[in-house]
Amino acid sequence: MITGIDHIVIAVKSLERAEETYRGLGFTVVEGGRHPYGSQNALIGFADGSYIELLGFYEESPAHPWWDLLHRRGGGLVDFCMATDDIRGDLAQLRAQGAHCGDLVEGGRARPDGFQVKWINNKVSGADQGLIPFIIEDVTPRDERLPAARDHANGVTGIDCLTLVAADIGRCAGIMSAALNAEGQAVADEGLGATGLRFDVGAHALEYLAPAREDSALQLDLTARTPATYRVRFKTTGAARPFAPEETEGARMELV
Repeated sequence: MITGIDHIVIAVKSLERAEETYRGLGFTVVEGGRHPYGSQNALIGFADGSYIELLGFYEESPAHPWWDLLHRRGGGLVDFCMATDDIRGDLAQLRAQGAHCGDLVEGGRARPDGFQVKWINNKVSGADQGLIPFIIEDVTPRDERLPAARDHANGVTGIDCLTLVAADIGRCAGIMSAALNAEGQAVADEGLGATGLRFDVGAHALEYLAPAREDSALQLDLTARTPATYRVRFKTTGAARPFAPEETEGARMELV
């Protein structure tokens, strides 16, 4: 069963610069480690058990699923992962609905202290990348993968809602309704000129939106970019505020 958002991925050209940027926004950033396939990360953990993965590359890696999104689209919020306690069953359910899901693979990274974190996950490809989550199940204890430091100067306690933009809401709704065993609830966002469906899962929500009018702020995004993860809202005990993409290495973010 899918239990909630595991983490979101923000792809960056300079990991060192991104770490400085996010510390400047009031987040506690810790070193993650290196993956054996060319990428490296830094992590921002939250009290609700989710986290941000700031991801860069230490060597050329054109076969990596986020390499092209970073270098062609400029990075930013490129993907998201959901946690599951039955990864094989959930993968079969996603595939049964037509989602473009890859096979399960063993993943891992070496933390700076030398501990080898291990997990199993898949990837999502094609038009579904960034719209349909890839899923993950831990092999080593999950707490070993998450940062121990989860308090932040800006008061953020976790992810509230992830907004995704798609021209075909019906297809996304069909896949996610089956995967989450729940029906989406109708939502509208006047500021974005969009309508769609919201799915609540665990402590988090997914919001699939499509432009409701030609001058919608989302219409340009659909035309200019691969349909993908659009915006993330975080719960905070501090001051609510939005961040412009130029402040966050390309990610649209709000504290609410």
